[in-house]
Amino acid sequence: MMEDLRKPAFSRLWKVALFMLLFVAGIATAFDFYYDLNDDTTIKDIISGAYTGSPSGYSVQMLYPLSFVVSLLYKAIPGIPWYGLFLCICQFGAVALIAWRSTKLVKKQWMQIGALVFEALFAAGFLIRQFVMIQYSVTSGICMATAIFLFLTGEEKESPGRYLKQNLVPVLLVILSFMIRTEMCLMLLPFLLLAGFSKWMAQEKVFTVHNVKKYLYILGAALFGMMIVFSMDKLSTVMAGNHDDWKSFQSFFDARTKLYDFYGIPSYEENQEFYQEIGLAREEYTLLENYNFSLDEEIDEHLLEKLVDYQEAHAGEGQALSKTAGFVSKKNLKEAVWLYKEQLLGMKSGVYAYLLLALYFSYILLASGRKKSGCYWKILLLLVIRSILWLYLFMVDRSLERITCPLLLAESMVLLGWIIGETTRKQESTEKFLMTKAQGAGVYILLALCTAAAFVSNLQRTGTEYENRERINSRWESLITYCKEHTEAYYVIDVYSSTSYEGVFYSEKIFKNVDNSYRNFDICGGWLSKSPLMKEKLARSKISDLESALCAGERVYFVADGDKDLSWLIDYYAFKGQNIEPERVDTIYDGETPCFAVYRLSF
Repeated sequence: MMEDLRKPAFSRLWKVALFMLLFVAGIATAFDFYYDLNDDTTIKDIISGAYTGSPSGYSVQMLYPLSFVVSLLYKAIPGIPWYGLFLCICQFGAVALIAWRSTKLVKKQWMQIGALVFEALFAAGFLIRQFVMIQYSVTSGICMATAIFLFLTGEEKESPGRYLKQNLVPVLLVILSFMIRTEMCLMLLPFLLLAGFSKWMAQEKVFTVHNVKKYLYILGAALFGMMIVFSMDKLSTVMAGNHDDWKSFQSFFDARTKLYDFYGIPSYEENQEFYQEIGLAREEYTLLENYNFSLDEEIDEHLLEKLVDYQEAHAGEGQALSKTAGFVSKKNLKEAVWLYKEQLLGMKSGVYAYLLLALYFSYILLASGRKKSGCYWKILLLLVIRSILWLYLFMVDRSLERITCPLLLAESMVLLGWIIGETTRKQESTEKFLMTKAQGAGVYILLALCTAAAFVSNLQRTGTEYENRERINSRWESLITYCKEHTEAYYVIDVYSSTSYEGVFYSEKIFKNVDNSYRNFDICGGWLSKSPLMKEKLARSKISDLESALCAGERVYFVADGDKDLSWLIDYYAFKGQNIEPERVDTIYDGETPCFAVYRLSF
């Protein structure tokens, strides 16, 4: 009997293994894997030890328990790109989990192969760009979307304990998503709650102690796990020897995030009286404008918090910020509704919009004719959830692809889970089941055609972006190489010169030219500025503060794009009482093309 059970499992195993081998090999053959943004490379540098010289679990963005574990791997074998490998395992592991579940839902060999082909088209059509340019927020979203799918397509166990065991993988995926990017996990949580609610309402006897326990066990396990890792993250800074520094930095980080990501910095000319009141001169304000605020020690958490308080207090009085029921945002609700309408009518989500339309149509086609399907109230709730989240993103002006892609993916997983539930549901003798095999086949053919079209479109877009990265990123690699060749010096890089060129973001390849040795350079601002890690990095190079170090001698240099106007730097030092002249002492070349200038600040 045991042997009979093992045969189907082994048959599925080799199919899924072969599928994943071909899927990953296909992408790896066509592309190299990149970290998407400098946020990802900064996390990598912290955890690997390239930032301070020693691997650290305090990656700021990811929760400490996860960062700490990855940092231990770097300590054990420094030459392996553990962080990038971890993100790849999460993303491709999610595809493998869905493939394993898909082959379990259908028994016939040809249907299992068909399911795997469909998944390959769907995964690549939705995420080919995200599989190549890997971003940790997207990875978090993929884990959440996979948890939704696995939960919706799982078996119904009678015992609450067995039901929890059956859904242990989805629970662990939620906790993993929470550790990778807490904000992304929480944003997608309503979709998971809807998935649970829809399964609960599908029970014959909904409000029984037995059924309530089943779903409370799942919810409780996920929330308890999230609470544990979050508490461990907070405890880690308490246990650190520099707890006060971390506390100050967290306040600085939160205020900086509100200003740059949500509120914006109030204009100096229009708010000059306020700036004079808090003691911020025009020259110092310029550092906030161009993000180079690491130069000024007086730009601290207290100053940024005053700016945040000022923006919140004056929201709604002018055109810059709006206030809706106490909620401060860049756009008001009316503007957000207009943008949302434009997005829907203009199909501005591109191929994702057509895929979602096909999923909505397919689910309604399959479920609307069945009694007690709950089709309409489920669709209504899903639309309400997605609309609230989109309106929020439009109000705060954060409809970035790294946020919207996981949002659309989670929505599609809810719909796909419901569709599979309808096509695999057993017909009850007491009910007329209107869906025919032809309808079911028609639905999957429609979805396959849409996913194939999405794959072709996204493949072309990814190829174009990849070529641009290959061309532009060599500039950044030239800078890294130059700094590595001049180990006796320390380089302070202008922030906007370090982020992108011609609209293409600088980044690094995950698996090529891996070097986790200490880096003797840092950008002059950004989300790691003023952190204990930055102070540790400066202390390693015997630098007390950047402002004085840049003028102290020949060991600390300022780096910027070759054609960058540095009048703001001259004005800042003049305000501080020092007349300096940026002397160009070297040029960094990309091949034969000059790209960065190295300056010594001379009196």
